[in-house]
Amino acid sequence: MFMPKWMLALVALPVVAVGASNAGEPAAQGDFWAARDVQVPASSNGEKLRIGIWDSGVDTTLFEGRVARSESAQDLVRGYDAFKLRQDTPMAKLPASVSTWQDDLNRVLQAFDDIDGNVDSPRARALQERLKQQTPEEKALFDDAVGRWSGYVHGTAVADIALAGLDRTEIVIARMEWWHGSPPVPCWSRELADREAASIRDQLAFLVEHKARVVNMSWGRAEAAYLGNLERCAADTPIEERRALARYTVEAIRTALREGMAAAPAVLFVGASGNAGTSVEEANPATRFALPNFLLIGAVDRKGNKTDWTNTGPEVTLYANGDRVPARLPGGALSYPSGTSMATPVVVNAAAKMLAVNPNLSGAQMRALLEQTADRNATGQPLLHTKRAVEAARTSNASQ
Repeated sequence: MFMPKWMLALVALPVVAVGASNAGEPAAQGDFWAARDVQVPASSNGEKLRIGIWDSGVDTTLFEGRVARSESAQDLVRGYDAFKLRQDTPMAKLPASVSTWQDDLNRVLQAFDDIDGNVDSPRARALQERLKQQTPEEKALFDDAVGRWSGYVHGTAVADIALAGLDRTEIVIARMEWWHGSPPVPCWSRELADREAASIRDQLAFLVEHKARVVNMSWGRAEAAYLGNLERCAADTPIEERRALARYTVEAIRTALREGMAAAPAVLFVGASGNAGTSVEEANPATRFALPNFLLIGAVDRKGNKTDWTNTGPEVTLYANGDRVPARLPGGALSYPSGTSMATPVVVNAAAKMLAVNPNLSGAQMRALLEQTADRNATGQPLLHTKRAVEAARTSNASQ
C-alpha cells in the first residue's frame, strides 16, 4: 500500500493535538482542474453504479446509504487482516493505544498535509515545534501510532475522493492490511506470500461478482517494501533468499491480478504508480503490467505540472491531480493529502461519470476514452480531462 507522501520521510513527535484547523483552505481542485471537470445530471432511474474501493478499509458511517448491500441486507465487504486471514469488517481492528487517539492523530495527519504542501498554518507550525522537542521514547510511540493510523485512514480518504459529486453511486469494499511496528509484525514469509496472492485473487473476484464497474487500487505492493520488512525482522537470512522471496511475492500477486482482471473485461481497474520519484520499472510494483482494462496513474499538481515525487514510465499512461486533494478522515475530519493514491480516485471519479452517461462502456473503452481525451502539459504528461471524457462517452452512447 502506498503511504501518504509525507510518510516516506517520517519523523516523530509526541501524539498530541497540534492546533486549530486551517483558515483559507484551497479550493477543491483549484481553477485549473475545476475547468476540466463536469457534473453529471442526477438520475433516479436504473440500478446504482458500483465503485470498488480496494484499500485499507472505509469508515462506513461517513457514507450513509452509499455502501452496496447484499440481498440479505449486509454491507458488501471482503476483508483480510495483516496475516492475510479473512476478517470481513469495513475497518481494521486497532488496539486501544491507537484508536483512542483518533482526533489527535487526525490533526497530526492534517498538519503533515500542510507541511507537505508548503502551507504555513498554525497546526503545521505547532507540529514542527513539537518535532524539535521529541525524545527517543516519544519517537517510538509515535512511529507505531501514526504509522498504523495513516494506513487505517487511507481507504476512507480514497472513497471520499472517488464518490465526490456522484449521484446514485455506491461502493463495494475490499479491505487489506499490511504489517506494522518495528520490527514489523508479521515478518514476511513464503506462506504469507501465498496467502497474500490468494487473498488478492479472492478480493478481485468479490468485487467483480458484486458488479463494481470501476475499481480503485491506490496501492502497489512493491518489491522494495518486502525487502524492507525482511531486513528489519529477518536480517540473518541471506540477502539472496530475501530478494528471492520479495520477487516471488510480487510475481505471485502480479499473476493473480493479471488473470483476474483479464477475466473481467466489463471492469476498469485503476492503480496508483507510487510516490518514490522513480520509474515504475525500478520500483517494480505488482501492478507493473499492461491490460486493456487497467490504468496506472501518476500525479501532477493543482496547476497540472509534474510533481517531483510521482513515479513515471511508459506504464503510466494518465496523470491527474494528486496535490492537496480534499478528503475526509475517519470521524469526518477534512484533510488535504497528496500522492498518487489521491490522483487515482480522481480518475475513478471521472470513469464513474462516464458510466453515468453511458453504462454500456467496457473497461477497455473507458481506458481508451480517458487516454484519447487527455491533453499534455509542458513536460509531456497526459492529463485527465474529465469533461472531454464524459462528452466522448455520451457521444459514444448516442452512436450505439
